[in-house]
This record gives sequence, structure tokens and C-alpha cells, in this order.
Amino acid sequence: MLVIFPGPRRSQRVTAGLLAVVAAALVVLEGLDGPTLPATLGLIVSGLLAVAVVLLAEARPIALAVAAAVSLAVSAAFGLVPTLRPEHTFGIVELAVLSVAVIRLVMQHPIRRAAGPAALAILAIAVLPTRVLLHPVNAGTMSQYGDVLVVALTAWVLFLALLGLYLRLLERRRADLDRLARQAERMDHARDLHDYVAHHVTAIVAQTRAIRFVTSSGAAPSAEDLDELLAGVEQAGGQALTSMRKLVGILRDETATPAPAHGTLDEMLTAVTGTLPPGHPTPTVSVDEALSHRALPDATLDAAHHTVLEALTNVLRHTTETTRIDIRIRVQADRPDLAEVSIRNDGKPAGSPLPAGGFGLTGLGERVRAAGGELSAGPAGSGWQVTATLPIDDRPSGSRRRFRPFRPEAGAEPKEIA
Repeated sequence: MLVIFPGPRRSQRVTAGLLAVVAAALVVLEGLDGPTLPATLGLIVSGLLAVAVVLLAEARPIALAVAAAVSLAVSAAFGLVPTLRPEHTFGIVELAVLSVAVIRLVMQHPIRRAAGPAALAILAIAVLPTRVLLHPVNAGTMSQYGDVLVVALTAWVLFLALLGLYLRLLERRRADLDRLARQAERMDHARDLHDYVAHHVTAIVAQTRAIRFVTSSGAAPSAEDLDELLAGVEQAGGQALTSMRKLVGILRDETATPAPAHGTLDEMLTAVTGTLPPGHPTPTVSVDEALSHRALPDATLDAAHHTVLEALTNVLRHTTETTRIDIRIRVQADRPDLAEVSIRNDGKPAGSPLPAGGFGLTGLGERVRAAGGELSAGPAGSGWQVTATLPIDDRPSGSRRRFRPFRPEAGAEPKEIA
């Protein structure tokens, strides 16, 4: 790929190709100013070689060193053989492309690797004007403006070095920002994987435990009950596979993530509360009238959704003898700009084969804070309570990260697992 700077779009590659053709044509025109055939060939070869170095997809120290060495050799030949010296042009295109090559080299490579070839190219740039200034016709100009020329060349060389270092810093900053953005996306996907797949897998384990409990009690379950339990396991497994397939599709594709599937709190709660398998109490839901049908910010609605989902998943994983699950969403009395999402259960800690701990609450806390809120979780009476405070209205863009919701299915959440 022939480019001036790495990573261009197709239009940029076309532009670079056109510039290369123009530069090559100008090099040939400059070469025709040579008084003899060897002089013409020297100007054309050194100029085209410099253009070729700039067109490489990546700045290569060896290539630039070779081009600079050839340029120095041609300049030395013109200085030693008077009949070779051109009268009007010394290779302006060659000077320009060598300058671009120096900038690219300093920008893309460590200083210890770029210093030698860059210094050689800068020396070649500095002696290029001598090809013309040593011609007898221009001897008077050399004696009159020699000091000015030295100052100008020195300033140009310093400018090239500083510009290359500045662009190098910009490129490093861009790479750091890109790395941080990718890390944030990986964290988002990790939270999504836990929230959706772990929820369905937990439902599978919970129903499998129910089947084992029924069969180990000595009373064989009826065919209808056993079929219902196994159908729940099968459906939860299918939902877990669907969620994972959707997430893998997002990871493999850079297309835009779909918008949130639920427009209001009522829609979200209707979908999420239906995911508890048989044997667990139906959650009691209480939502302030001011919030139930209100269009909330996408990040707030998504964080509330995951807060309820994580709380219900923990009921499946870590509690037993649960008789009540209360979901309450209200506007805070002292902060009317905040909504409080609270999920409380009265279950007892279960001696579960499922591992304790994990990243559920950690990821949920990150998601809630990214939406501009706060999360708390802990014992409440004989049970456990999870509470998230979330903004009702959109916050300034700098207060939270860019919202990128993930939905495992094209429509709403599944109404039930079993």
C-alpha cells in the first residue's frame, strides 16, 4: 500500500497516488535542467528515490538512509565536477519529500532507531542548495546571501525535528486514548456477559437443584411437573446461548449497537421480573407515578435494568427460603433529580454449590457510576438489599462515559424462563 501517513481511507490513498504522480513528474522536469545527461540522471534518480521512500506504508530507517546517501552522493558529484552543476534548480521536490520522510521517521520510530537515518537525511537536505549555488552564474548570490541561506536551512532543520517530535507525541496520545477506549469497551462487554449469561445459567442451576431435590425426596415427580422443569432448563440454556451469540456478534462486528429494548421503567420491570423460574416468589413492584411512564435517559434505564437483573440473579444464587422480593423505584425526597431503585428480599444465605463473590456487584457499580449514580448493597433485616440512585434527567456529557447498551435479543427480554 502506497501512503504518505499510515491508516488512510480509500480517498486518501487515491489522493496520495495522485500526489506521487505529480511529484514524479516534477522530479523529471527538474532533472531536465541538468546540463549533461549524467547530471539529469543524477537529479532524476535521487529525486525519485526520495519520493519512493515517502510512499512506503511505514517509514523505514534503512530506506531513508539509502535515499539520503544517494542524495549526498549526487550533491558531492555536482560539487566536485563543475560541468554537472545545474543552473536553475537543485531538486526542490527532493527537499520536500526528504523533509516529509524525516518527520514520518521521527514520528513512527524510537529516537535511538531514527536518529542516524534522520541525521543523514537532514545533512542531505542541508547540502541540496549547493548544487545550484556553486554554479558560476550563481556565485554572486552565494557570496551575498550565504549567511541568510545558512540561517534559513538551520531553522528548517530544527523545524523538521520539532515537528516530527510533536507529531510523535500526538500519535502516542492517540494510541493511549484508543487503548483506554478499548479497555472500557472490554469492561462493558464483561459486565454484559455476566449480567445476561450468568443470569440464565444461574436459572439453569437453580432448576436443576429443584429437580434433584424433588427426585431425592423419594416421591417421583409427575410427568407434567418433570417436563415443565426440564423445559425451563432447556429454555434458559437457549437464552444463554442467544445472549452469548449476540455478544460475540458485537465483538466481531463494528456496527452500531442497537438502542435499548425498553422505553420506560414499566416495560423494563415487566420483562425482567418474568425471568424468575418457578419456586420463587413473584416480585412485588412499586413505582412512583412520576416515573412509571416517563422517558428516562438511556444510561439510567439501562443501569436500572441491570440493577434489578443482578439483584434477582443473586436471589437465585445465594438465598433460600425466600418468601418476598420487593422492587421499589421512587424519586428521592431530598433530591428530586435522582431516582432510587431498591430491590430487597427476605431470603436466608444458601449453602449453594455456586461460587460466592464474583464480579456481579463490582460490574454493576461501574455501570451505575458510568450513568452518573451510586450503588450500595448489604444486609437488610433478615435478607439483602441492593439500592441504586440514578439521575432522572440527562447529565452533562462529561459526567459519564458514552452509553453503549447491549441487548441479547432483538425484542424485549424473555417473559419467563420456565
